[in-house]
Amino acid sequence: MRVALALALALVVAAPASAVKRRAFVTSVTGNGNLNSWADSGGLFGVAAGDNICRVRAAAGGLPNASTYRAWLSTAATDAYCHVQGQTGKRSPGCVGTATAAGPWYRYDGIGRWSGTLDELTAAEQRIYQPIHFDEFGDPAIVDSPSYWTGTSLAGTAFSNTCSSWVVGEAGTTGVHGAPYATTELWTWFSTDGCHTPRRLLCLEPGESEVTPVPWVPAGLVFATSVLGPGHLAAWPQAGGQSGLAAGDAICRNLATAAHLPSPQSFFAWISDSTTDAADRMTLEDRPFRRVDGFRIADSEEDLLTGFTDNALHIDEWGHHLTTITRAWTGTLASGAADFESTCLDWSDANNAEFGRFGRTNYAYNGAWTESNGASCGTSKRLFCFSNREVLFWDGFDLSENTERWSAVAP
Repeated sequence: MRVALALALALVVAAPASAVKRRAFVTSVTGNGNLNSWADSGGLFGVAAGDNICRVRAAAGGLPNASTYRAWLSTAATDAYCHVQGQTGKRSPGCVGTATAAGPWYRYDGIGRWSGTLDELTAAEQRIYQPIHFDEFGDPAIVDSPSYWTGTSLAGTAFSNTCSSWVVGEAGTTGVHGAPYATTELWTWFSTDGCHTPRRLLCLEPGESEVTPVPWVPAGLVFATSVLGPGHLAAWPQAGGQSGLAAGDAICRNLATAAHLPSPQSFFAWISDSTTDAADRMTLEDRPFRRVDGFRIADSEEDLLTGFTDNALHIDEWGHHLTTITRAWTGTLASGAADFESTCLDWSDANNAEFGRFGRTNYAYNGAWTESNGASCGTSKRLFCFSNREVLFWDGFDLSENTERWSAVAP
């Protein structure tokens, strides 16, 4: 009896403290590049003002640990990579001070995972699972000035465009900003504009976070191709001698087969031609669609064709995060209908005299995922591949060696 009691007590003592999900959000308030001028600055300047703004907003939203939040900002002296760990200095040759663990991060509600750890977020393969999108109250940051000041590169290092380290709010000085509706490539470096323009801030809760697996829900699989090619789809090595729409389908199916995806022959390329709309090629109408990493894209075809995907399609058939060349041939409008004048002559032409409509793998919450701009058909783009079959069980372990969905890991 005493042995059993001792073992029970030992287990209680050894049990880990409740894990914490660290959160991130985009501020509901906006201001120019002089952060001292913001109402929530607390009279502080530069990054200190940014941190105070984040903390005031976190408290207003009722978020836990509101007094600890840090702004994702770089200055001439300190990279954001160092700052969010409670350090100063530059990532190279090395931040100064004792580092605080950072990430992974969830969005405002502690449910939707936004990114991996700081090192994963700023690595060559940027681990962003979905756009940050929401402010501290859970409202989408898609109106007025949706983007947020960063002054920061994809590696978490400072640009020279930081509104003079966030003390200047005039048009003659510029600052880099990121996009809340985008994932890889644009989340921290979307564009550079005058510091007089009102923008938001991106706020991160410091500290180590638990990781909750993404459960698989029966759905059709979706991926963006890992390979690229011109608008003349027959020229792609994976086309298997096919042309036009059939070539696109062959490319998707051959890549799905190589990656050992379920039902590889069920995949089709999300492209239209002069006689067929992409939407008409989709037969899995009333089932959800998910990327191969388990994250939801849309609840149905109807949901997808509202023009507002629920996530970006920046994951390839192997489960890798695509961080460069984020465009994909579609020839298709947000409604799923063909853009008849932008299909590279029904995907048979690779001359720069013809154009093809493309979408963006790293955009969500707007129709730009399929209906962005046009490009010369001789340029290289990816394809989007959708399965017309619902997958009941899928953990994706073979693709990424990600053991998060497994209940136990064997040595």
